[in-house]
Amino acid sequence: MYRIFISHGSEDSWVASQIARRIRQDARAETFLDVFDIAKGDDFETKIFEMLPQCDELVALLTPWSVNRNWVWTEIGAARVLGKRILGVLYGVSIETLSNEGGGMACLSSRNVLQLMSWRLTLLS
Repeated sequence: MYRIFISHGSEDSWVASQIARRIRQDARAETFLDVFDIAKGDDFETKIFEMLPQCDELVALLTPWSVNRNWVWTEIGAARVLGKRILGVLYGVSIETLSNEGGGMACLSSRNVLQLMSWRLTLLS
């Protein structure tokens, strides 16, 4: 089964969980989301680096809070090194913000970034 790793900042857990729910419901894919799949007391870092290679794709929720989170960019970079498909989902930020203030566009481009608006994903042109 196709598995999608969802990267996000802790402030965005609710939105990330809604994205995971819709992926499971609409795409019938499995998801890995830390709030559901890492138990209290587990070694967070070990679990992340164990699960990322087992996923087919990484979806990164990029918000005003997450663009400055080291773990989000670490997970994006690791997915890139592993040759995984990467999709950035923008919510409250623009590509310009990512280029100027966030982790940059080294691992992302306008081809693999979507804008989350009104609870639907719209491909940026």
